[in-house]
Amino acid sequence: MRLSKLQTIALLVGLLMLAGGGWQLWRAATARPPAPPALPLSPIPAPRVFPAPQAPTINGLEFHCDREKRRVYAVKTDSGELAWESYGESGWLVPGAAFMLDVSPEGELWVLNPGRWRLEQLDPATGEYIASWQSREPMPGCCNPVRFAALSGGRFLTMEKGRRQARLYAPSGDVLNVLVANLSASEHNYVLIHHEDTVYMSDLQPLNGRVRQWELSVHD
Repeated sequence: MRLSKLQTIALLVGLLMLAGGGWQLWRAATARPPAPPALPLSPIPAPRVFPAPQAPTINGLEFHCDREKRRVYAVKTDSGELAWESYGESGWLVPGAAFMLDVSPEGELWVLNPGRWRLEQLDPATGEYIASWQSREPMPGCCNPVRFAALSGGRFLTMEKGRRQARLYAPSGDVLNVLVANLSASEHNYVLIHHEDTVYMSDLQPLNGRVRQWELSVHD
């Protein structure tokens, strides 16, 4: 059966509409789910004097980041002698001032590699590279996160510029919670200190001079 010109046009339009509907259904099925809604931490009364930052230690070794030389190193606590130094899997890329490390409650040593948007795990005894972790959702900007803490169960707490949020992540890289949804614009206003079983965070709001502070247990 031959179709008229009008019937052919109508058939083509119908096929295009059907294909467009299928494309929308495919996009909906494969789209990444949105980040969980913000469930903010309740700020604690400020100003509060936080514990002073201390270099973490494991089995007689104390760990440090050296931004100028782009290295991580360990010294023996009893003598100050250099035990090892590490330049990461493929170099520490530190475009800004953010370069830090942390030890999880399970004794894992993690180092921030902000220019590569990830954390790297090192062997505390030797400094050898073990693994890396990063968010499933790409982080914005040149270098993120700018602050982090290694929590229990392989979770990570981050402070991120660009999106200006403090987030809690699963070991898989999925977002578990947005803890603070409205940090100030500059990373230089962020403070994160992991002391014993508590993580302390603060953020200076430059427009009003107010400092917001939060506390979170590493086991929460």
